[in-house]
Amino acid sequence: MLTGYGATGFRCGWEDGRAAIAFTAGGRRFRFVLALPGSADLPASAGDPLQPRRKGTGAKSPEEASRWCWHRLALLIRAKLEAVDSGIVTFDQEFLAYMVLPGGGTVFQDAAPAISTAYATGVRFGLLGQDGR
Repeated sequence: MLTGYGATGFRCGWEDGRAAIAFTAGGRRFRFVLALPGSADLPASAGDPLQPRRKGTGAKSPEEASRWCWHRLALLIRAKLEAVDSGIVTFDQEFLAYMVLPGGGTVFQDAAPAISTAYATGVRFGLLGQDGR
């Protein structure tokens, strides 16, 4: 699916109750990480009041639950790629949060603390720590 939309590299794997898909497109790296059902790790969105809680998968086994999660991730990525392909958004707009920055973190991981601080204090800072004036 990813190479059909221009990805030039792709990796997929799992470790410690998390699964990941990483790919390269347009000379940039992107990474999606998924907490698998039954893992001790909480999803990255735990504690985010705007993030809906994951509903039960209805699966009968851990393997089925994992397949369900992988399927949902594939649907998400496909929908993003279709939105880009149809011209609704640009690739960078749709995948920005998952873009891997130098140092290994994603844009979301770097920006989320600054966004939380801005809402809590009413003071806007640059998302990467610089003064936002």
